[in-house]
Amino acid sequence: MEQGLMVAIVVNIIGLTIAVWFIRSRLLAKLAEVEARKTRKRED
Repeated sequence: MEQGLMVAIVVNIIGLTIAVWFIRSRLLAKLAEVEARKTRKRED
């Protein structure tokens, strides 16, 4: 394969990995927030 294509593929894979990590961390934070809200609601 051409070297430029290989570099583009590697850059895309790194970008997708970072995007998935970011979305996953935001989703887990939101789920934790919702669980905390449910817990507080039950205590009232």
